[in-house]
Amino acid sequence: MKDHAIETATLTAPERSDLMRQLSANAGPADRGSIGLASEIGALSRAGALVACLPFTAGGEGLGLDADSVVAAFELLRDMGRANLSVARLFEGHLNAAKLLHLYGGSSVAERAFAAVRDGALLGVWAADGACPLRYGRAGRHLRLDGEKIFASGLGLVRFAVVSLRAEGTDRSCPDLAIVDVSDSARQDPSAWNATGMRATVSGRFDFTGLEIDPAALIGQPGDYEREPHYEGGTWRYCAAQLGGAEALVELWRSDLAARGRLDDPLQLARYARAVSLCRAMAHLVRETGMTVETSATGSAARIDAAVADALLTQQFVEESCMEVLRLAERSLGTAGYASGSPIERIRRDLSLFLRQAAPDAKLLKGRVGCSPPHAHGDAVRQRDARPASGMCCADRYRDAGRAGRRTRAGATSR
Repeated sequence: MKDHAIETATLTAPERSDLMRQLSANAGPADRGSIGLASEIGALSRAGALVACLPFTAGGEGLGLDADSVVAAFELLRDMGRANLSVARLFEGHLNAAKLLHLYGGSSVAERAFAAVRDGALLGVWAADGACPLRYGRAGRHLRLDGEKIFASGLGLVRFAVVSLRAEGTDRSCPDLAIVDVSDSARQDPSAWNATGMRATVSGRFDFTGLEIDPAALIGQPGDYEREPHYEGGTWRYCAAQLGGAEALVELWRSDLAARGRLDDPLQLARYARAVSLCRAMAHLVRETGMTVETSATGSAARIDAAVADALLTQQFVEESCMEVLRLAERSLGTAGYASGSPIERIRRDLSLFLRQAAPDAKLLKGRVGCSPPHAHGDAVRQRDARPASGMCCADRYRDAGRAGRRTRAGATSR
């Protein structure tokens, strides 16, 4: 297999370093809102990183689409996290959208979005509903949308978003997917994004009410969005970006200590060494988990369940490790870590918020089956092996896993 760790997305090592410098150069002004991230997204496009996420048949490199490109995707997301966490967050959404289109999109609808990417467009995935959940109903030959999405990362930057939505009059748990042009600035509400971290992502609100789309814009079947191992299993990708943010903080922390002549202090050195060890552990685990998840895609339901549990527990480890890195850095740096406008202070805010993405406690509860004894886990999933893994959405799989877990715990109690 090609060594993607050195060259990724058609970039040589020097070109990659130059790109990362471009992504980090204006991170401060973008955080303050004086400029946006349009130049950074343009840099990604010119470097070929956006197109690299497309399948080979669409002129891309299949980055992040299968097990062969896991290392490449991991290293690129990690480097972007080091350079600019907001850019890394948007790029991960772009990669995720390209993957969903590759997995479930029809050729015509996928090609329209892929053609836009080849022209420089950024994709995104918007799944968080606001007070009015996104729904669709028939309007002649079209589908009329009603509702909104919140935490819509990349307002004004994302051209096409893959959105979750449900048909009017239905209450099924598994949503549909559609690809929608979200470039209409009149529907965008960036003021809804008032978080203290990840400000540059402009993860505001988008109003879809009255927007009409072609029925061909619907992607796949109901429940495909939550189909494993690509749903919860895909958490390894943003863990790679979070790791990069932690590493950037550690490097800035080290530089600060060195500048003040305190790097040889035993207490400071102990804290710094602990942080470096955690980053190395995270790197090994996230890379390994990415391979486990992506290689499980063609396996049995049992193998997919185990891979998803690994991904959820890896996400928990990364969250806890990054929080510990933040704590150690704050202890070592003191008030210097809180100097408004400094790179250290910005990365602290961005990483802290990024770690709160997508309800980490809820994800850990879903991963509890991974903590079962191996024999119990095998018993629990043996029945499900008779069903195709591709026929189960996330809600179905974890409903079954929850029942199995309760039976396992009841049996352990009786013994």
